[in-house]
Amino acid sequence: MILVRLAGGLGNQIFQLSAALLLAKKIGVNNISIDLSGLQKYEAKHKNELVYFFDFKKLQINYIRNRIVDFRIPKIFPLKVPFYPFISDKNFQEALKNPNKQFMILDGYFQDCLIQEDFDKEIEILKDFFLPTKYEQDDQSCIIHIRGGDFVKLGWNVISPKEYYINAINIMKDEYKKNKFKVVTDDKKYANTVLEQLDINYEFIGNSIYDDFYLIGKYKYRILSSSTFSMWASALANNENSIVISPEYWTPNNLRKIFIPNERRIKF
Repeated sequence: MILVRLAGGLGNQIFQLSAALLLAKKIGVNNISIDLSGLQKYEAKHKNELVYFFDFKKLQINYIRNRIVDFRIPKIFPLKVPFYPFISDKNFQEALKNPNKQFMILDGYFQDCLIQEDFDKEIEILKDFFLPTKYEQDDQSCIIHIRGGDFVKLGWNVISPKEYYINAINIMKDEYKKNKFKVVTDDKKYANTVLEQLDINYEFIGNSIYDDFYLIGKYKYRILSSSTFSMWASALANNENSIVISPEYWTPNNLRKIFIPNERRIKF
């Protein structure tokens, strides 16, 4: 059995799900179990968002409450030994090499522990279950994702400040002749402070997690924030000819080691 502790917002949940699915594929099983208790353990409360984006009818998902999860053993004792059943970010690579085929509990974010090959496989696996969008592809405008809220409160917006968006927008205008911009954000007030002094034609679109996620992927031309939400929205979209600009860092001093399809990182 593979049991994953779900926690955080949609982007985090997708990383946790994909880590479990990658291990499941490694050991040749097609079902995983999810413990939802972690979604309510933090100041920011979340719910299971995965059901709105992935076809769980094609996935054999069991929801269970396992008290072992409460002890956070993978986080406290992330031993790097073969066949160890308690998996966190720190020993995920060891688990991929020598997985326990009988029982594994996953507790972590499973972002920094990935190498590019792992991430590419996760995208491939998830696309088999990703629910189709109601939106048609748009090649005329450019989508901009701006993350505010808790990201700004923590001071992490320094990795994608106004200067980042200025450079990204100028690239879209000068190199790709894009002059119309659509904006999705969780914080319109902050987004306006970023965009109000820029000489661009923009409008806000989307009003829910569902709409925002699919809208990011709808556009061929994308300017992303440093957000697991926008990263996955772009990674799971049609990337045959996409143009994607994104920041280099997850958080301050934490360089992102994995690249999403067609990504172009810029400095500011």
